[in-house]
Amino acid sequence: MLSDVSDTTTRERMISTAMTLFRREGYQATSWRRLVEQAGTPWGSAYHHFPGGKEQLAVAAIELGTTVVAKTVRRAFERNETVEDAVSWWYRKAGEALAADDYRGGCPLATITLEMAHASPAITKACQDAFAAWHVLLVELLGGRGVKDPEDVAAAVMNNLEGALLVSRVRRSPEPLDRAARHVALVVRAA
Repeated sequence: MLSDVSDTTTRERMISTAMTLFRREGYQATSWRRLVEQAGTPWGSAYHHFPGGKEQLAVAAIELGTTVVAKTVRRAFERNETVEDAVSWWYRKAGEALAADDYRGGCPLATITLEMAHASPAITKACQDAFAAWHVLLVELLGGRGVKDPEDVAAAVMNNLEGALLVSRVRRSPEPLDRAARHVALVVRAA
C-alpha cells in the first residue's frame, strides 16, 4: 500500500516539475535527465510512469496546467462581485506569479504550445483541449454574471491575458498585465 502512495507522489512530482520546466525553458531544452533530477525521482520512474516517453509526460503537464489555471479562474470569480474585478484579480495573480518566478514563467501552456504545436499531434491536441476548457469555463462564468456575449468576451479575456503575459515577461514588469486588465474591463462594460 505504501508503494501506491509513493508512486502517486513520484508521478505527481514529475508532472509538476515538467510543467515548470516546459513553461520556463521549453520542451526541447528540457531533457529526461533534467526532469528526473529536478523532480528528485529515481531514474527508472520516468519510463515506469510515462512509458510513452517525454511526450506523454508533456501531455500530463499540460493537463495539470489546465487544472491550475481553471482553479485560479474559478477563485477569481468566487472572490469578486464584478466581472471587471474578477479579471483584474486574475491578471494581478498572474503578474505576481510571474514576478515570483523572476519573469521566467507565465502561462503554463504558452511556451510548449509555441514550440511543439507543429511537431506533436498529441501535444497539439492537449493544448487545444486546454485552451478550449478555459474558454468554456470563462463563457460559463461570464454568462452566469449576465455578460451579453460571453463567447466574445471570454476570447478577449484569454487573448489579452496571453499577450500581456508575454509582454510582461519581456519587460520584466507586471504593468502590461495591469493595462490589459483595464482594457478588458472596458470590453466587459461594453458587453
